Amino acid sequence: SYELSDIGPAPQYHAQLLQIFDSNAGELSPYDFEEFSFPTLKQISDNVRAKLLEQGLPMVPLTLFAKGANYALGMLAEKSGYDVLGLDWCIDPAEARKIVGNKVALQGNMDPNVLYGGRLAIEATVKRMCQSFGSKGWICNLGHGITPGVDPDDLKWFFECVHKYSAST
Repeated sequence: SYELSDIGPAPQYHAQLLQIFDSNAGELSPYDFEEFSFPTLKQISDNVRAKLLEQGLPMVPLTLFAKGANYALGMLAEKSGYDVLGLDWCIDPAEARKIVGNKVALQGNMDPNVLYGGRLAIEATVKRMCQSFGSKGWICNLGHGITPGVDPDDLKWFFECVHKYSAST
């Protein structure tokens, strides 16, 4: 039998990125989002950065996905303390870029239900998404998450299309 002390100290792993989700942000009015949700989101980014600094750990990019709160993108880019803002599929990436300028990176934003639409729908949507994000760096992602019934081959096709079309923008 082995004791934990026999294998030595546990290796130290550190996150390379941290993403915070506010999946119900869009359920709030702009006023209520700014009044109730934003202070907590800001507190999270401030406290994570302070703890990393305090513990001598490397700073990592912080991503915020406030689903449905596209009305708050400008404020979030300006005041939230996050490096990346995730987008849902209800805003065109080119419009989001106009709103946030170069203050933050963007992530997103294909509607995950397109993964049920077949290869032609997936490819057309990915192509349009890549063109809308343009040549400015961005992180490809679904606009919220993958659902359990998605065919793994369709998800693979999504990735192949992302590689194909993001390389040509």
